[in-house]
Amino acid sequence: MQMVCLKNVNKVYPFSIFFLVFINLSINSQSIDKIKEKDTIYIYIDLKEEYTGKFKRFNNNSEFDKNFIAYKFELNHANTIHFISNTYKNSDNFVRGIKNDERIEEKSFLKRNKDIILGIDFFIKNGFKNTFNLLYKKTIYVIDKDEIKGRKIKVKQVDMACFTCFEE
Repeated sequence: MQMVCLKNVNKVYPFSIFFLVFINLSINSQSIDKIKEKDTIYIYIDLKEEYTGKFKRFNNNSEFDKNFIAYKFELNHANTIHFISNTYKNSDNFVRGIKNDERIEEKSFLKRNKDIILGIDFFIKNGFKNTFNLLYKKTIYVIDKDEIKGRKIKVKQVDMACFTCFEE
């Protein structure tokens, strides 16, 4: 009786691996296609994950810089992307009083938008330069895991910068 079960497992096992690999490839390619068609993308930052960081400006005495935060994914110097959060996109917007979008969403937002929420793993898997080029003209928001409070999630519009993505 046990031999029969083992034979059945051996027959099912290779099929299971093929099925899981096929599903995984389908899901990943669908995600890239979905990302290409969307104009807004969300970046999920978990500072406990390797290769993630966050820093504030030391001299934030001006009204323009007081809410400046830079998040980064950094594999190494050549593979670093910054996501810059500030109340205002630039000094012109500061003068005009035009603020970057910042809002609170329900936790269900994560599940509804899972196809367009990217973490560090996506950048590593697809390459920093390729991911930067994929996201370059899109509206980008950051979700900082540390700013999730209960069922409320803060979503902040950011600018993306990559200082090595244009090098050849």
